[in-house]
Amino acid sequence: MSIVAETRELYPALFLADSTLPDSSIPPPDLLILNQPIASFAAFSRLWRHSQYRLCADGGANRLYDMFDGELEPQRKLFLPDSIHGDLDSLRGDVRAYYAMLGVEVSQDPDQNSTDFGKAMQKISSKHSTSSRREIVVLGTLAGRVDQGLGLLHEMIREETSDTKLRLWLFSESNVSLILRSTHSVIRGALSGGFFTENVGLVPIYGPAIITTQGLEWDVEDWETQMGHQVSTSNHVKEEEVHVKTNAPILFTIERAPLTADPIARVGEQSSQHKYPVIIA
Repeated sequence: MSIVAETRELYPALFLADSTLPDSSIPPPDLLILNQPIASFAAFSRLWRHSQYRLCADGGANRLYDMFDGELEPQRKLFLPDSIHGDLDSLRGDVRAYYAMLGVEVSQDPDQNSTDFGKAMQKISSKHSTSSRREIVVLGTLAGRVDQGLGLLHEMIREETSDTKLRLWLFSESNVSLILRSTHSVIRGALSGGFFTENVGLVPIYGPAIITTQGLEWDVEDWETQMGHQVSTSNHVKEEEVHVKTNAPILFTIERAPLTADPIARVGEQSSQHKYPVIIA
């Protein structure tokens, strides 16, 4: 099997860490909130704290606003996004008025040939140098309508293919998913910290691939995988480090363990002092 002689170290647990992230020359990730249910306030609050630029894609602002209904309502002003962007056909009037009153940028892109995800990615990209490596945490879902879930995965590979310095992390209701490109990936911290369960899957939804794994209950070597043939779903993590070699992009998914909500006084803290750990890309 022809494997790119390159190692990428990935630390998904650091996005959910309660403590301050280690210093690094790489800035914290950006946070993209889609128009989909936010299932866990505990996970959301940690992703928010460790991110630097926060953008709601159109109706994602509705989801952010509604999360603070009830007893969390006094905390709503502590979680103001930097921008709300999209064609704005899903953004409720009361939500728009609330955030605009508090100084949140609300911008419209009427292009009907791109999705709100694509519009949001362009907006985030405009905030960064094209030569710098970027991490974007996407708060969304693969549940609900199948076509929309597949569409989201399509857009993830499209964005990463067009920008090799970009990495997207999809945080859905109970999982973290990311694309492992044609390389050797090392997923670290899979068992420690209690952030994840042992459940993991490697799915070649972007086309056939040949993979080799280490650290799983059912490891494979030079294993041909393809949708409609054989895939490694319902596998289990058995070691602290999981190694995956692939000759084509595959989707790696690991199940999140439940988190206990942080104290309210802490989750509203800004994260300008946080830094993201070095990732070899």
